[in-house]
Amino acid sequence: MYKTAKAIVTNLVSFIDAYGYVLNGARAYYTNRSQPPLLSAMVFEIYNQTGDVELIKTCLSALLKEYKFWNSGIHEVSIHDAQQNKYSLSRYYAMWNKPRPESSTIDKQSSSKFLNASEKQQFYRELASAAESGWDFGTRWMRDTSEFTTLATTSVLPVDLNVFILKMELDISFLAREIGADGIAENFLKASQARQRAINSVFWNEKMGQWLDYWLSNGTTCKESQTWEAQNQNQNVFASNFVPLWIDLFNSDTPLVEKVMRSLQTSGLVCAAGIATSLTNSGQQWDFPNGWAPLQHMIVEGLARSKLIEARSMAKEIAERWIRTNYVAYKKTGAMHEKYDVEKCGESGGGGEYVVQTGFGWSNGVVLAFLEEFGWPRDQSIDCIS
Repeated sequence: MYKTAKAIVTNLVSFIDAYGYVLNGARAYYTNRSQPPLLSAMVFEIYNQTGDVELIKTCLSALLKEYKFWNSGIHEVSIHDAQQNKYSLSRYYAMWNKPRPESSTIDKQSSSKFLNASEKQQFYRELASAAESGWDFGTRWMRDTSEFTTLATTSVLPVDLNVFILKMELDISFLAREIGADGIAENFLKASQARQRAINSVFWNEKMGQWLDYWLSNGTTCKESQTWEAQNQNQNVFASNFVPLWIDLFNSDTPLVEKVMRSLQTSGLVCAAGIATSLTNSGQQWDFPNGWAPLQHMIVEGLARSKLIEARSMAKEIAERWIRTNYVAYKKTGAMHEKYDVEKCGESGGGGEYVVQTGFGWSNGVVLAFLEEFGWPRDQSIDCIS
């Protein structure tokens, strides 16, 4: 569906032309925040299938504008490591300090614990910033995992956001070179190399075999630089800790893939019906036992692209579990669901602020992608297996 895919990309580019970034949704009240920066990956995939050079020419200036949005001002944070190497990384930071218009009543209720207006405004910003991440909501953004009002999204350097931006740098470098913009290509190649070093230094945890989010000090502004400290890595296990495998820079490193795969196998995230989002059952939708299609897809793709036979086998097994739970749920309900309970094959997920949504695009897309790559589960069963 190349024509449809191109139309979607063109629509997202129009947001960048008008606002400087891709809005969190195509609604007026979403102009205060972005969504995760995956547009360059969309352009890359379409070009890779079609060779449409005109698409690159249409999109490149918009991609450069979106890149600047994520790498300047309130989104940019500087970190010094123990050797005084300076790294520039990015965070989510919504331009909003009021209740979200789409969830105003809920936000006001959640903020009722705060006594003064300033605390409430900061809490509203943290809520909107979590919405910008797509992970709205989960314990990943909470300083105290048992207390929702400790949400502190703007104080987190997220692993996956910086991997998406690394992918953006690689994509722009490649796409620019395809149309002869060699200067841009070279600059973004250097930027990708710097970010790869930053990801290895700030996020990687050798002992755990995972990339961990990094907590910033309270009240960090874009003008400050912080010194990296080991205790500031978030030691809790989330599916996002394994998202770097999605990038060829990481999944092409066989010893690294083996270490990360072993970590994933023993993490507790891999369940009967897919990969859980976290290990904490908080009642929030981006926590256990919910599994989300994009996370399955990125981790499975990373394992499947590896040269390690065992990693490719694990990718296939996870994909088959995900196909099966989607299929069984569809047979029972006649619908695809936005999220699934990875402990119970064929059960939709739950929790959060609203009832589970049906007919969901990313659920449809990931199942189609898995079927195309891996085929129907090996035992040909339409039933759940233990």
